[in-house]
Amino acid sequence: MKRIRKVMKTVMLLVPLAALIVSNAPGAKAQGIDDGDKVRSALERTDRIIGDAKKVIEESRSQKGRLALDVAAGVQTRAWGSFGGRGYRMALKLTMQAREEAWHAIALARLDRQSEESHIRVAEEARERLARLRDLMIESDVRDDQAMRLMEQAAMLLDKSRLNAQQLRYQLALKLAGDARELVIRAEERIRNTRTLKEATERRLALLDRLIERSRERAHERDQDRTRDQLAVAEAQIAKARELLNAGRYREARQALERCEITLRNSVRLIPVAPAGDPRDRLDETYRLLERAGEISSDSREPADPRTIAAIDQARAMLRRAEDALTAGRTAEGTGLITEARETLRSAVSAGVLGMTRERLMLRIEKVEALREETRNLAEKCPQPGIKELMERAQEHLRLARGHAENGNLESAVAETAVARNLYQRIGELCAR
Repeated sequence: MKRIRKVMKTVMLLVPLAALIVSNAPGAKAQGIDDGDKVRSALERTDRIIGDAKKVIEESRSQKGRLALDVAAGVQTRAWGSFGGRGYRMALKLTMQAREEAWHAIALARLDRQSEESHIRVAEEARERLARLRDLMIESDVRDDQAMRLMEQAAMLLDKSRLNAQQLRYQLALKLAGDARELVIRAEERIRNTRTLKEATERRLALLDRLIERSRERAHERDQDRTRDQLAVAEAQIAKARELLNAGRYREARQALERCEITLRNSVRLIPVAPAGDPRDRLDETYRLLERAGEISSDSREPADPRTIAAIDQARAMLRRAEDALTAGRTAEGTGLITEARETLRSAVSAGVLGMTRERLMLRIEKVEALREETRNLAEKCPQPGIKELMERAQEHLRLARGHAENGNLESAVAETAVARNLYQRIGELCAR
């Protein structure tokens, strides 16, 4: 036991001595120098990365990038402090952390730079579209309160976007500019639809003006007092429609014109039947075909085919010449012009049908469905016999139209839609008596 204790004491004395010898060995000393050089090299590389990040941030003026760079610089300062105190492991850990913060600062700066460039592009586009839309409204004299509200909201968002960009909050500025552009696009769509409605209403107003004038002449020729009374009602209705049109209430004006058209048709029925083949009747019928062709050419969000517009204008000019010829007693010339105008209009209508898309056709079917709901209210209180059967026939044609449209048979769908529309209009005329 005493011998073991002596050996243990000897070992305890030799261990510190061995450690001292190892620590003073040439190899161990060289290893410590190498570690310090590697850490210094890492610190210097981080300094260069922070310098590059500073240049990028100065060019981008990124506030987020500048804050991240300040964090990186602070951590790097601590890293150099640890290095000075020979805390190499801590210095290496801190400098790597500073390096990560510097790279993060560069990424933030580049993102803000991209957002700034995108904001400039989107904001300029929104402002240009807004200016063009204002010019279009002034040029076409179109009024739409909802579109105006959308435009005002867009202008307000653009102002907020500009203020945020001035405060270097580019991502928020970009979002606001994008929202403003979407509002302008919605306003453009509303103005486009409202302009189409306004132009269609103006065309129908002009047509009914001419029809009233011709009906008045025919009523005077045949001495029809009841017809003249009906025409007076139609004139009052068309005056109301014109007042609504001038006030920018286009849908109400269109509805007033539809009521005027019903009154006008009822007044025409009071006139004794003209001789078979009367050119005046053919002229009236062709004017209605002219109106239908105009509706087909404008029933779209896309610009109408220039050839279709030219054909309609050509037919309109023919009808005016035919009207002048009939008034002057040149019946043969007037009849020939009417026939030529009808053929021209049929070609224009056919071209409109051929250019029909499924989307446009579904919009037309939806309009007839809206007409069905209006007609149904009249039919429920209508004393005329056979109204229920007419409603059922119209509904069947409308059902067939939707089925053909969904199956891609557009030509049949257009025909069925037209039959349903005519039936609903006929029901409205019968119930309005």
